[in-house]
Amino acid sequence: MAHALPDGYTARPATVDDAERVADLFNDRSEVTLNERPTTSDRVLKRWDHPKFDLSTDSRLVFGPDGELIGYAHIRDVKDPPVDVFTGYTVHPDYDDARWLWDNLFGWMESEARRVIPKAPADALIALIAGTSDSDPVEQRELERHDFAHNRTFHRMSVDFEGTVSPPVLPAGVTIRTFEPGVDDEAVVAAYREAFANHYGHLDQPFEADLAEWRHWMTEDDFEADLWFLACDGEELAGFCTCYAQAPGEPDRGLIDELGVRPAWRRQGIGRALLLHAFGVLAVRGVEGAVLSVDTENRLGAPALYEGVGMRSIRASHTYVKELRPGINLVVQ
Repeated sequence: MAHALPDGYTARPATVDDAERVADLFNDRSEVTLNERPTTSDRVLKRWDHPKFDLSTDSRLVFGPDGELIGYAHIRDVKDPPVDVFTGYTVHPDYDDARWLWDNLFGWMESEARRVIPKAPADALIALIAGTSDSDPVEQRELERHDFAHNRTFHRMSVDFEGTVSPPVLPAGVTIRTFEPGVDDEAVVAAYREAFANHYGHLDQPFEADLAEWRHWMTEDDFEADLWFLACDGEELAGFCTCYAQAPGEPDRGLIDELGVRPAWRRQGIGRALLLHAFGVLAVRGVEGAVLSVDTENRLGAPALYEGVGMRSIRASHTYVKELRPGINLVVQ
């Protein structure tokens, strides 16, 4: 249950009309902690526009006495079965020391997340998942104060395009082409499921659910099929690299979003070739470099791959987990 608010402070669920204010709230915090304002109202609306997300029950806004937005939280019960519940939250930096506000938001998230328990297998572990930046010690303090434990670290890696980008070298018979919407959808989703089957946080989902999720992201304004690259061995899809022309908060850099190679084609340089191909296309676009996020404990050696093409860590983010019910962990760790 959410902790009570002081007199004069109010809370309610968000509506679509609040998207710009929520984006500003996230940006106010990011400006202090990261020196950037990466969130837009369109991105907020896109994350709210999910078939398993209901603004009226899954979001919370907290307002100050003058009607200013000072806190936000949401939960996302999007897996099947719902053994991981994901959170999003932010507090205006002027209220960093208002522990009653953090208590209200974290109490609400946990209370609402517990709604999934009857829907999950009786013997399954259920966890609340949260994230924070390495540069935000206040959020780390509050996560730990509310009994979340650090579970994983991800690095943000970056590369500058200086001069000519090295051309990719592909195995014999393998070529790279761009993604064709409506034709390649199912093949890319199948390749993604295979490539990421043993990655941290993975939980097998129905194929149609994954397909719907990918098609949902393809409706975003910044989606460009010409920046999704497929490595093909004849008629077989060996690997993929999905990119965007602008990384959130870094408009002078492209974003490498998803990079995967199917197991049968690994250790042949295809991942490196896809990266270098993407760098080359982005460089021609005139951007200064590219960024991506990587699990520091990636079992396939992804950090070394990225370092090998000139990428370097520029900051870290952390995943925190709070166990809501003990049991068998169904999610890859």
